[in-house]
Amino acid sequence: MALFYNDTREFSPEALEELFLSVQWESGNHPERLAKALRRYGAVFSAWDGSRLAGLVAAMDDGTMTAYVHYLLVHP
Repeated sequence: MALFYNDTREFSPEALEELFLSVQWESGNHPERLAKALRRYGAVFSAWDGSRLAGLVAAMDDGTMTAYVHYLLVHP
């Protein structure tokens, strides 16, 4: 498996739904809202296995002092 990494904030709702539900996160039932929300995060990095979203980390920050990882998911 050859993963590639990206810093895009644009995801299809279908890709997000598959990833979030693969780890049984309830927010996977709201993929359109997830796609919209991720466009506003301070930092988003994703791992891709071909065209499949294999992992995601997203951090929120205040732009000055504080940041925290809100999402950290890896497809099983």
